[in-house]
Amino acid sequence: MRIAFVYIDPSYRVMGPFHVGIASLIAYLKRGGHECQFFHLMGDVAEEEYIDFLEKNRPDVVAFSVMTNAFPHVAPLALLTKRHSDALTICGGVHATLCPDEVIAVEGIDVVCRGEGEEPLFDLCQGLEEGKDFSNIPNLWVKRGAGGGESEKGEEIHKNPLRPLIADLDALPFLDREVFPYKDSFDLQFMKRGAFMASRGCPYNCAYCCNHAIKQLYGGDMYIRFRSVESIVEEVEMVVRNFPQVEYNVFHDDLLPMKKEWFADFVTEYRRRIKLPFEMNCHPNLMDREIAQMAKSAGCSLMRFGLESGNDHIRRNVLDRHVSTERIINAFACCDEAGIQTLSYDMIGLPFETRTQILDTIKLNGRVRPKVMHVSIFYPYPGTKSYEICKREGFVTDKHIDTYYEDSVLEQKGVSAEQVRALRKRFEFLVRLYSRGYKLPGFLRKMAEEIIDIGILTATNQYILRAWEKTPQKRSKKAKKDAGPVYILEDGEVRVWGVD
Repeated sequence: MRIAFVYIDPSYRVMGPFHVGIASLIAYLKRGGHECQFFHLMGDVAEEEYIDFLEKNRPDVVAFSVMTNAFPHVAPLALLTKRHSDALTICGGVHATLCPDEVIAVEGIDVVCRGEGEEPLFDLCQGLEEGKDFSNIPNLWVKRGAGGGESEKGEEIHKNPLRPLIADLDALPFLDREVFPYKDSFDLQFMKRGAFMASRGCPYNCAYCCNHAIKQLYGGDMYIRFRSVESIVEEVEMVVRNFPQVEYNVFHDDLLPMKKEWFADFVTEYRRRIKLPFEMNCHPNLMDREIAQMAKSAGCSLMRFGLESGNDHIRRNVLDRHVSTERIINAFACCDEAGIQTLSYDMIGLPFETRTQILDTIKLNGRVRPKVMHVSIFYPYPGTKSYEICKREGFVTDKHIDTYYEDSVLEQKGVSAEQVRALRKRFEFLVRLYSRGYKLPGFLRKMAEEIIDIGILTATNQYILRAWEKTPQKRSKKAKKDAGPVYILEDGEVRVWGVD
């Protein structure tokens, strides 16, 4: 069977990022003897380009993968697929997993895949190849007629239950980097890095994240799984060998040091066999001096923390993120002491948030002084607790965005979309401003903070911002959507672009 994977990523124009999930699906199907193709839809791709791809490759199955904010792009592509090919269409990913009714209702979509996709997608392809009924494959929702069978009680859709999660991640093949052209990706061409995942799952239940919702679907059983140290290090060795441009590696796992014994074995083998810098994610609650020193000993150059909000109330009661300000400060301090540079993930425009609470996030960054700040505007993912809160409070609008950096889709009294945009645009500058003030002695420090507070709150007054936005602004013809700051590791140091 010929399976074409279509990844919709409107926030990039060229050199799109490597997608670990799709690369795993391609590798699994290739191992099973199926032919895979890949179309990376970036920016505003003309219809003719997609039609040409379909007519040239003649796929039997077209598999769409999208994030929630890019989902509106699926419907026109599904219709084009039906008009210009005989392919069966399937849509998977987190949005399809948590909102299957919305996805299966799209005209031109035949099947929805929920949960992990390797096994159900393989079973689907096998069923098609052998001419068998595939309407009862676990994880799949199949429109009547598409799978060759009739649904129970005359229903229009076969809604099959989820199968168990893949317990042994070592049984999966290494990520595909050929059909998904790693050599042309943003990760290799610009960042000069290898990209990997050593685990699946996260133990935390943050309200804004999909993890808690997916865990509920699976009942929490075996949600967190790790590959063996030998498996992940062997894959890193292979990638470094096959792509000599790689100068460092990144592990996209939610929490690489979650199992301290596993992490100790990993850093030992990585240090012995790889000898390249790497970066990783860590929850502040898991960071201590021992973890920082272990990471540094293996070559960790950048530690990425989810700071998210600098306000204790917002973090605890709105985001359901139970980590104290003191713990966050200590986590960054442990990395500073070990000589590891840091990155903070921050969100603004959160439910119930005010400008003063956004300033708390800016101030906390000013205290911990990360090398890189990744500042996004909150987006309520359907299926999450945060979405339900926003829906209940009437915050959600019908505004569409392609990236999480351009605008807020919420309408609330505490802070307007104009104020969120203005504060995000100057976030890094304001962090540096507060940071300089915090270096002053005694009462001067407090005075500087209060003066900066007054200046920002005045400058972001709603009437002033609206008057400014009505003033004609010059805009470059080459201006593009903001995708956040870009950084690379160069000679062991983090270099940052995209910061005012």
